Amino acid sequence: MKDTTRSLIFTSLGHFTNDGNFLLFPTLIAYYRLIPGVSLPLLGTMAVIYNLISGFLGSPIGKMADKINHDGLLIFAGIFIEASSVMLFGLSFIFIKYIDYTILIASVMLGVGQAFYHPIGASILAFTYGKERSPVAMGYNGSFGSLGRSLIPIMLVYSIDFFGNVKGIYIIVVYTLASAFIILGGLSFFSRKKYSTRNVNSTEGRKAEKKPEFRDYSRFLYILTLIVFVRSMFLMGTVTFVPDYLDNVLHSTILMGYVTFISFLSAVIGQPYFGSMVRKHGGKFTIAITTIISTVFFGLFLLVRSFDMLTLLYMIYVFAAFSGFPVLLGFVAQVIPSEFSTQSNALIWSFGNIVGGSAGIALVTFLLYIHVTLYNTMVYMLIFAVLSAVLLPLLPSRTSVKSESNKNV
Repeated sequence: MKDTTRSLIFTSLGHFTNDGNFLLFPTLIAYYRLIPGVSLPLLGTMAVIYNLISGFLGSPIGKMADKINHDGLLIFAGIFIEASSVMLFGLSFIFIKYIDYTILIASVMLGVGQAFYHPIGASILAFTYGKERSPVAMGYNGSFGSLGRSLIPIMLVYSIDFFGNVKGIYIIVVYTLASAFIILGGLSFFSRKKYSTRNVNSTEGRKAEKKPEFRDYSRFLYILTLIVFVRSMFLMGTVTFVPDYLDNVLHSTILMGYVTFISFLSAVIGQPYFGSMVRKHGGKFTIAITTIISTVFFGLFLLVRSFDMLTLLYMIYVFAAFSGFPVLLGFVAQVIPSEFSTQSNALIWSFGNIVGGSAGIALVTFLLYIHVTLYNTMVYMLIFAVLSAVLLPLLPSRTSVKSESNKNV
């Protein structure tokens, strides 16, 4: 089996598992809020905690990954930690007296585990596929992440329905542990040293006199991080509470699970579609398209109440909004040299996407705490989606970034 095929298969399994667990806690909110003494703002605070931890740990983990050359082991470690956190979420339903503490510890562990996959998985694909082909590979890889986000919530809902809270959650634990060990074996072939010379020299066409430095690309990275940060405030601030919003509108956890399941299937197609768009038309153009579509259709989503229309509009929203892996990191892979790949990915994904998302969740939680309705809170969060679109003209194009970096080489 070719290295490219192996890297795509096993990083895709990692993406499926990692992103499936990403929506696990938002789905559990609908069950936790039925327990006396557990408040929605408290659960929102827990979501902020695990997102902040994930976001701030991403950069140091990215730098470590660039140095130690054990990418498969690091992805295994992250998913193993996630499995341990899911186990604690299950225990929280047993030890109701200590539920706040159990959820807190589980949230911290989930945040630690979620810090590993995205920057490292994107780097593996960038190394094995090269800069030009990697956005498309990331698109197919990202589709498995979307499939995980679609399947795991509905699996969790049905598992809890059939087996109860604890046993239903532990089914997710078993599959997560199995996935971690399969990935560890499947990525054992990967070593950066096999690809670094080819990716740094042959595709860049840079002069050998002086190697590029990270600061040569800082303007591009910081502007992109700002745009992603603001966009993610809207995206994560809303998506964390959409299951509860749907439960309030539809009055059914089962229907809520169906809307989430069907909607996130659209991103299975959306990720490779927008990954190909990055290759053909560039990252700046694709970011603009996905931002505009997601903003418009989330606004329409808030205007309807029927199951069919909620599903259709949220499905189109998800199709565009949850394309960040190939769009953002595919754009970075085309512009940034391979030796800075994981720390650049971590800056964009972990700080911009996840810390920005944490800020959004914190804002939503605060608004709920001061008794703003969940619906009005969702409406207010649209402001950040519009702001992220307004900031897009500040983002340098791929060509201008390369021209500027060549002046410094």
